[in-house]
Amino acid sequence: MNQDAVIKDEEIAARAAAWVVRLRADDVTVADWDEATAWLEADLAHRHAFDEAEGLWNATDQLPSVRSPVIDLAARRQSRRPVRPWLFAAPAMAAAVAAAFLLVPSLQSAPAVVYRTAPGEIRMVSLDDGSRLQINGGSTLSVRMERGRRVVRMDQAEAVFDVAHDADRPFLIDVGESQVRVVGTAFNIRRSADETAVSVLRGVVEVSDVDSPSRKVRLTVGQAVRRADADDRMAVGSVDVRTAAAWTEGRRAYDNRPLSEIAADLSRAFDTPVTVAPDVASLHFSGVLILDDETAVIDRLERFLPIKATRGPQGVRLERR
Repeated sequence: MNQDAVIKDEEIAARAAAWVVRLRADDVTVADWDEATAWLEADLAHRHAFDEAEGLWNATDQLPSVRSPVIDLAARRQSRRPVRPWLFAAPAMAAAVAAAFLLVPSLQSAPAVVYRTAPGEIRMVSLDDGSRLQINGGSTLSVRMERGRRVVRMDQAEAVFDVAHDADRPFLIDVGESQVRVVGTAFNIRRSADETAVSVLRGVVEVSDVDSPSRKVRLTVGQAVRRADADDRMAVGSVDVRTAAAWTEGRRAYDNRPLSEIAADLSRAFDTPVTVAPDVASLHFSGVLILDDETAVIDRLERFLPIKATRGPQGVRLERR
């Protein structure tokens, strides 16, 4: 490798390390994210260098102290395989990441606040920035308010977000393998055990891949995206904004949705969990269910579908009739 190539690799490595630090700062802006995305998409070497720098950053979590971070990081880096030509920039990258590690205390974000709801419980939450969350039953999510961004992480949960506008402070939601980014809008997110669904009620949101930020879709009012963990495909379609968050008004609207999804929704809405037998999980249902009483809802499903409900100590199980 000639001297010019070495210098270029060192410059890429240093830039990648700088982006890793910047995107984790409390005051990161939407412009920063856009500029970083453009830089990553400009050259595959940028993406490789960023991944390597991010790996080094994450490795600092395993260090017992900040003593000799350059040596530790460089040694860890040398042990990684396979070796690529641009990795000769290791000293520059290790030094940059090590310097960032020494600055970690100044980049610490505000502690996350965790919200949990029991099945059948709906909770209203008002955030310091004026945003409002309506959290469905059986949900767990955390909120961290930072100087440069607002970050939510969702486990198995469902919530309607009404986000206060702040152009310099994006609202980011990590859910499953996706990230939702907004400035100010209203939308519903449903995260089940194996699928993420985002429906836009007002404004515009961007849904991207956590591991590949350049892979993304933009949704506007009346649009929704579903992403199943199994096939990793982002399926964009239309949604009725009058029914997308109907659960907040005590009802659920379905358009050809599988019984497994309906059972999961009922388990959020009522205290008694609802499960389905494998041979009926893929049965589809269209219609509106009034969530007034669990027994009444199950009776309605039994009239519309070839199923029967078996009640036991573990809850309600829907089986083929």
